[in-house]
Amino acid sequence: MGSKFIESYSQIFDIKSPLVTETDILNRNDVVKITKEFNPDTIINFAAFTQVEGAENQNGDKNGICYLINAVGAGNVAEVCKEFNKKLIHISTEYVFDGTKSESPYTEEDKPNPINWYGITKLFGEEFVLKSECAATIVRICMPFSPFYELKKDIARFFLGELQTGKQIRAIEDQRVTPTIVSDIADALKIIIESGATGLYHVSSTDSVTPLEFAKTIARVFKLDYSLINSLSFDEYNKGKIAKLLRFSWLNPAKFEQEFGEGILHTVEEGLVLFKKEIDYVQLA
Repeated sequence: MGSKFIESYSQIFDIKSPLVTETDILNRNDVVKITKEFNPDTIINFAAFTQVEGAENQNGDKNGICYLINAVGAGNVAEVCKEFNKKLIHISTEYVFDGTKSESPYTEEDKPNPINWYGITKLFGEEFVLKSECAATIVRICMPFSPFYELKKDIARFFLGELQTGKQIRAIEDQRVTPTIVSDIADALKIIIESGATGLYHVSSTDSVTPLEFAKTIARVFKLDYSLINSLSFDEYNKGKIAKLLRFSWLNPAKFEQEFGEGILHTVEEGLVLFKKEIDYVQLA
């Protein structure tokens, strides 16, 4: 997400993106130093520990790297934003919820109730941001996918890669998700920065799918072999998993659309069409 935002908007905004070797958000003095040096109007905290299974191995450990980055680091950034009167945009996740809301996607009004350590640490991060009383926007996102980011292969590129190489895949048939192309998230962040809006927003695709439907849509958009796609149940997928996953892992972006307009965020299929266009463009270049 951070990489995509920089790629998309470095010509519009004067963006500084210090490496972890330059600024460690776990060191408050580092955050103070870089804030004084850059003197930004807005700070976006993209830093996060996002490995859900890896997080569960640290369950309850407030000295573990997951808690330190997602909670302590978030708090440090927020406190410095308050001290120096900077606007903060903090990135969070649908994992602050419990995944039991089956009738409709989660809205900003729904009460968080995380069921795994990753979600718990991200909720702590949100709470620390609010406690700081800085001017903040908390943006919750869901299953971001991107054409090009090899450090962490998302569900779209995993399904696409397997199908392109003729491998059988299994996808969950009874889970609801709102996978979101990262360019939509980047566009939403631009609008939030320009508007000066604060508060809580869900930024996601405008409709939902099952992972099985998502895989089939990828096959259709890329004209790949449907017969390679097989279904499995949510319960079957969860066998052997350490962390509890969300069965209804979806967000409702209606508040964002009501305030900023439609057409910024896309449906899942529209996002996959954009995904393919970006891949085709690079391959043709």
